[in-house]
Amino acid sequence: MNSLKSLIYLSKGNLPSKMAHATQIAKMAQAFSQKIEDFELVTSGDVCSAIKGMDSEFKDWYGLRSSFKLVRLPMHLQVKYPFPKDYDNHRYYKLAVLYACLKSSCPIYTRTPVIVSILLKIGVPVVWEWHDPVFENYASTCQQFFTDKNLVGVVTTLPQLAQNYFKHGLAPRKLLIAPNAVDLGNFLPYQEKQLARQQLNLPQEVKIVVYSGHLYEYKGIPTILEAARLLPEYTFVLVGGWEEDVNRVQEECKQNNLHNVRLIGHVPQSQLASYLYAADVLVLPTSKFWNLAEAHCPLKLFDYMSVKRPIVASALPTIMTVLRDRQNALLAQPDEPCSFAKAIVALFDNSSLASAIAEQAYQDVQALTWDTRAERVLQFVDQRLEEVDENATHYRKNLIKYAARKMFLPASLSPTKV
Repeated sequence: MNSLKSLIYLSKGNLPSKMAHATQIAKMAQAFSQKIEDFELVTSGDVCSAIKGMDSEFKDWYGLRSSFKLVRLPMHLQVKYPFPKDYDNHRYYKLAVLYACLKSSCPIYTRTPVIVSILLKIGVPVVWEWHDPVFENYASTCQQFFTDKNLVGVVTTLPQLAQNYFKHGLAPRKLLIAPNAVDLGNFLPYQEKQLARQQLNLPQEVKIVVYSGHLYEYKGIPTILEAARLLPEYTFVLVGGWEEDVNRVQEECKQNNLHNVRLIGHVPQSQLASYLYAADVLVLPTSKFWNLAEAHCPLKLFDYMSVKRPIVASALPTIMTVLRDRQNALLAQPDEPCSFAKAIVALFDNSSLASAIAEQAYQDVQALTWDTRAERVLQFVDQRLEEVDENATHYRKNLIKYAARKMFLPASLSPTKV
């Protein structure tokens, strides 16, 4: 068990949004709140939401099943939620750091590099969760972070990322590899395929292949569309995406006379389960040409594994840290629609194989919950805090100096509209 009594999680400030990292933050926050006596998640907001804090709309957006303290700093007069995908507010970063420091929480948890930078300059112990590789144009900054005595540790998701961080100066004792996870409660009770389709007004007798997530090309959308052309008797249901991306894919389908692709758009986490349960097959066609293909294991994979539906996924090293061909999924060659089409057909032709890999995936994901992940992270933090410089908690003088120099600029704190 962990011994931490308090923890503040400083988000990027863009909750709620459609971004996957924001979903991960919300789920980890819920798990942390069940294990930490005094826990807070900080984001930005407007005057109204600052008063409300955690409300039913926020809980429904992320499929949260328990309430916890959500601090929404009033950075704006009025916000139209969800936040846009390019939301980046440096005024929020500064005020969030000031809020956390005045609360005397130690350490502070974040996924935001700008916040890490500010905290380390002040001398505040920080735990940095980071899921991206160190690119060359960011290498010197990361090396400074990695070697700072007040960096409690780094939490990441893949061994490939760990090796990248070690290469850039992170000591192995400062790193925890903790794969992403799932909130199994979001997929309870189990839904029979027929019932899920009835609720969603989807046809009962059609062969349905479902994809959930953003509609960027590097997510494999061209592979899905070409597979749909190869399999005209199957219906491909795509759940998720920004409005402009939904419109773009709709236009592509129109130009290519694809009448078997149905675009749903974004749905709240609380509604996602029904679409996954309505599927005969779930697809994860991540492109090998994506610059993060070797450093990314998507959240949707763990959702897929939770509903006992067979999965066809790209045979990428990162995905293969979780999936094993013909054991808990079928793996297809990335960016090769024929390979995906062949695997999809194979699952319809072999119901025993489809049932077996779906059941094994379901069994495998039982150990990959946010609660289990949070426990591992907190145990790691406990161990690491013993090595953090004893003077790290005495940062108030530095905080005052930093605030006077950079934070309390009258124009920087003026409310705006989003």
